[in-house]
Amino acid sequence: MTITARGGEPEPASAPPAPTPPAASPPRTAPATLPPPNRAERLLLPATFITSLGNGIQLVASAVLVFTTGQSALAVGWLFIAVSIPPALLSLWFGTVADRFDRRTLCLIADLVSAAAALVLPVWMLAGGDTGFIAYGTAFALSLLAALFMPASNALIKERVHPARVARFSAHYEMALQLGTLLAASIGGFLIHFVGTTPLFVFNGATFLASAAAMWALRRAPQQTETVEASTATDEVRGAPLARLGFLYAICSVMTMVSNTTLIVLVYEGFGRGAGVYGLVDALAGVGFCIAAALYTRVSGRFGEFRTAVVGGFACALFSFVFPIHLAALLIFIPPAAFLIGLSRVGMRSLLLAAVPERQAGRLFGAINAVGLGLAAGMTVLIAYIADTTHIRYGFYVLGAVCAVATALVAVTLRGKVNERLRR
Repeated sequence: MTITARGGEPEPASAPPAPTPPAASPPRTAPATLPPPNRAERLLLPATFITSLGNGIQLVASAVLVFTTGQSALAVGWLFIAVSIPPALLSLWFGTVADRFDRRTLCLIADLVSAAAALVLPVWMLAGGDTGFIAYGTAFALSLLAALFMPASNALIKERVHPARVARFSAHYEMALQLGTLLAASIGGFLIHFVGTTPLFVFNGATFLASAAAMWALRRAPQQTETVEASTATDEVRGAPLARLGFLYAICSVMTMVSNTTLIVLVYEGFGRGAGVYGLVDALAGVGFCIAAALYTRVSGRFGEFRTAVVGGFACALFSFVFPIHLAALLIFIPPAAFLIGLSRVGMRSLLLAAVPERQAGRLFGAINAVGLGLAAGMTVLIAYIADTTHIRYGFYVLGAVCAVATALVAVTLRGKVNERLRR
């Protein structure tokens, strides 16, 4: 398969493109005037969900495997380090690659190679090999491929989705992304309890093949149209503090990724429960994310995108002080916490997609991914050390305090500087 430079035959349009709204008008239009979703929207969402589900299942099953064999929070922390190194080091470069070559082809290649890599671990386990080293190695390889897939798939949104539908699609995209991750933890938790980890690794390989099928059906990239060019020019003139907005989005990623890892330790070690309870916790979090995606347009329409995103991230960080109190507190408050972080992630993604020029979208999201994973890796090691030397509750306290303070400080520097059109 040859990767060609971006461009190619035009994609058959499901409906003629709607005119680009003027620069002085809000980019979000009334639902009745929105153009219908095109082929890209219909395929990117299931591909995102399937890929997120597969990656989540791999990480959860591997985390449970290394924790039950290593019996320490640091063992889980090192697994997270293994999956964080490739994106942290290479996401920015992969983002540049995604801005230069055909993004759909890059995603397709990443999915196919990931399917092959995912099957290495179950084959090794069935052969009776030592699972420790190969679990870390497989996680590292899949993370390397995900580092290519992430900026390319995010840039596909800017490339293929009509500008008037970006906010609505962003909410659906975030729901697909997070729901896949959280359902992976939920499904993984229950299935590990009943069938063990090996079948989950095989299922992970199948999810990558399904995602590759969706990318194949996406067809080649359309030629750049006058509408896209005008939208890009408008973005360049409008401008936005992309670095700080991207950092706020990275903080959301830190809270999500670190919490997904440390919740395993909290449930297993802090509360003395097993995979079934962990699956229930993540199922409840999935409910919160779904509600956030469904209500995002209404909430942000009342309070503004920037305010919704900042308040959601800050308030979610404060829930880290509540989760370790008792298992009942965790079960009760995980849905509203997920609702708040869901609002924050959707809001930040919408602001970034509205502001970044299309030709730079891959580099922007690659840089955000690198920063988020780098910070999350460091935070995971710190929390793992605190958990092993004291108690996991203190790790959650540190996570909540750091994320809340960082969100507040960056938001203060952005007050009054985010373009009114981006805020609505």
